[in-house]
Amino acid sequence: MSQELSAAQRHAAARYVGMPLFAAGAAGFAYALFAWLTGGAPGNSVMLYMGATGLSLGTFGSHNDTAIAYMQRVERAALPEGMAAELQGELERDREETQDLSPSPRLAWGITVVALLLHAAAAYRVFA
Repeated sequence: MSQELSAAQRHAAARYVGMPLFAAGAAGFAYALFAWLTGGAPGNSVMLYMGATGLSLGTFGSHNDTAIAYMQRVERAALPEGMAAELQGELERDREETQDLSPSPRLAWGITVVALLLHAAAAYRVFA
């Protein structure tokens, strides 16, 4: 298996970390807002959860774009069926933008780590 295919599969799987992070961030944001309005949590916890929720979406998006960029570097015949269909769908939707993507693995992992840290900091501020 080529390094590009391995990286595409890794980022395609990692993008789904953003979904539960987003759900946790949205729920945490709602709880922190309620707790702040009733005097049970500091106001900065609301902002921390807002940032964590936004970066959770960024986690999905950055891993998704990186996975698609890596998919383009692999021969179509070497791509698993699902990945080939996904790439084809992206190319049909917006060929020019898709072809302009470049992989950013460090950025994708960096956003994920910062999102996790923000979640931890916000949870600590609200629940500790």
